[in-house]
Amino acid sequence: MHMSQISTSRIRSWITLAMVLTLVVALATWWLKRDTVPRTIHFATGIAGGMYDLLGSSIVDSLAKRTESSVEVKNTNGSKENFDRLVGGEFDLAIVQGDPDRIEEISVITPLFREYLFVVARKGSGIETVGQLSGRKLCIGPKGSGSRAAALKMLEHFSISESTLGPEADLEFSELINDPSLEAAIVVAGIVHPELREVLLTNQFDLIPIQSAAALELDMPFIRRVEVPRGLFAEQPSVPQEACPTIATTAYLVCRENASTDLVEAALKAIHEENLRLKVPTLVSRAEAVGLTPTRFHPAAQRYFNPEDNLGEMVGVMESLVATKELLFALGAGIYLLWLRWRRMQEKELQEIVQRQKEHLDKLLTETLRIEKKQAETSNPEALRNYLKSVTRIKLQALQEFTEEELRGDQEFAILIEQCSSLINRIQLKLLSILFGQESA
Repeated sequence: MHMSQISTSRIRSWITLAMVLTLVVALATWWLKRDTVPRTIHFATGIAGGMYDLLGSSIVDSLAKRTESSVEVKNTNGSKENFDRLVGGEFDLAIVQGDPDRIEEISVITPLFREYLFVVARKGSGIETVGQLSGRKLCIGPKGSGSRAAALKMLEHFSISESTLGPEADLEFSELINDPSLEAAIVVAGIVHPELREVLLTNQFDLIPIQSAAALELDMPFIRRVEVPRGLFAEQPSVPQEACPTIATTAYLVCRENASTDLVEAALKAIHEENLRLKVPTLVSRAEAVGLTPTRFHPAAQRYFNPEDNLGEMVGVMESLVATKELLFALGAGIYLLWLRWRRMQEKELQEIVQRQKEHLDKLLTETLRIEKKQAETSNPEALRNYLKSVTRIKLQALQEFTEEELRGDQEFAILIEQCSSLINRIQLKLLSILFGQESA
């Protein structure tokens, strides 16, 4: 019995431990995968004073209030640097240009505004077409900027490679004002870009049309042909003097794929549910967002822009199931194996108990046979009384100890009980006979 209790106790301990471990693992998994907003949100914008910087600074307060986190706006060289440092984990949010080579590495939160590619040439330089930029002193922006990347792709279409550009190519386009030797510049900017307006209002520069805008649109998935309307920047004189065809890309607010849902939702509300359009008139509306995003949204953004579409929610559920199915399967298999082990040990313990009781039963049968033989050989009343006590004790012991149904149904058990009862009767009758005989004498 003692051995049985120890084994059963051990199995119970294993099962209890398995349940505790299951709970601990479940809590740890929840803790590690719970949706948390960083205490400090690192937000990459662009060059100080530019459109990226303007928009980033405009949503800081709303974003901080909605997330209850501090927000640090970081000025950078632009889109390419933002891509690299966002993917590298340095930033939580970033503003980038649509780039088919990089956009699949991250998730889009929302398109922000159209960015036009402006080719600006100094009056009197003789530059009237993009093709005439070859061999000229041209600046396209610092390395790592989105403006430079877009300019190089456009120049490549006109067979102008980066290797043919001089060191002045790394300068900001605003240097056109300070450096008279610069003949032209290419810049990608929003319509309300303050430095672009400052340069054009000097009346020293012309906007050069991109007559191949339609061809560029077909060649680049994030490019659209657009037209800069006459007099957009000024009148009397008009800047530009006539409608100017060009191309445009889109600036996006992006994050990593594993970004917090709460962070993404807060950013969306800060952009589309505040009065941001008063500061950024060209801000893409919520209704236009899906049409301007030829790639995947973050799941939280997908639900935001398509509330009637349960795809985003289903994707989230499926991702959760995929992430936990191995754990659940392992835990289920472990518990099932423990249960099987427990059942087998129970059966083994029961068999051991029955076997030990059978061995004990055999000893009791042997003892009753010995007593029966001894009582038949004596007429001593005292000895007979002792034999009677022994047999009675054997019978009571058998009834108390042999509790298993399998054993109680055994023929040996029935023989023992019958033999004990018969022997008790014979000893009692023999004692009565001896006592009556003594009284008669």
